[in-house]
Amino acid sequence: MQLIRNIDLQIQSTASDGKHAPREIVSMAKEQGVGVIALTDHDTVAGVPEALGAGRAEGIRVIPGIELSVEERGAHILSYGVDYTHPALLAALEEFRLSRIEGAKAMVRNLERSGFAVSWEDVERQATGGLVARPHIARAILGRPENKEKLDGAASVHDFIEAFLSNESPNYVPRAHVGAREAIALIGQAGGIAVWSHPAIHFQNDPEGLEMFLRQLLGWGLAGVEAFNPSHTGDDAEFLHGLAEKYKILRTGGSDFHERGEHPANERGLHSARTIGDFETHGFPIDDIIARLDEALAKRKGDGGITE
Repeated sequence: MQLIRNIDLQIQSTASDGKHAPREIVSMAKEQGVGVIALTDHDTVAGVPEALGAGRAEGIRVIPGIELSVEERGAHILSYGVDYTHPALLAALEEFRLSRIEGAKAMVRNLERSGFAVSWEDVERQATGGLVARPHIARAILGRPENKEKLDGAASVHDFIEAFLSNESPNYVPRAHVGAREAIALIGQAGGIAVWSHPAIHFQNDPEGLEMFLRQLLGWGLAGVEAFNPSHTGDDAEFLHGLAEKYKILRTGGSDFHERGEHPANERGLHSARTIGDFETHGFPIDDIIARLDEALAKRKGDGGITE
């Protein structure tokens, strides 16, 4: 049975690599009975103003957020309550955007040389938010009928990226990433709280390595871990919940939602979120998550709560 949570603290929109506009995200949250959401687009806050306006109109609390990609271990760092108008943050995000574009153009050239029919204009039509990522390239290629024979059975964006644009693929071009220490400092400078996104992804079967990296991130100012996410098994959630208690840090949960619909399970038997609020907590309570996040941000900001 599909269980929908009443909070969702990781959601991507068309501002980055999601399929739904920020206002549509808010409408979906209302439909599902999800009262508090965070918009956490990859390396951009461009969708936050629209989401906040829609949230006010729909009676949904929207927490301004972002998900930053960092150098170490391919990790992602979430930010909550960030000042999305902060000049230093916006300047850094513009650098990230330009770096993404250069990397994406190089990947498109590689795929063209591999025999796929695709142009940069095709990709731009998919990337309506201005930030370009691998899902936009995948959608552009999947949308060209002449590529059907070359797809080797890849019928979805996820399948295409796994087959032709994974980090190990010769088509993939890594872009410059900010270091985790710098990312956490940037988040703090903009008034936000930094949380490690889906930690178990890059530390499968390596709990000691995960905890060691967590200790390093905590030394740089990290405030918590995302314990509950569709990419986490029950064992992952239990381990991360235990680490949050051990180090007395925040724990959060989010669907990492990108696109509405049914999604196939991966090799671990897990599937991407089908709608807002679609993530498992494996029996652990989450009623205190927002209150503790509010408390942490009130302490950080000195203004009694999260922005907006």
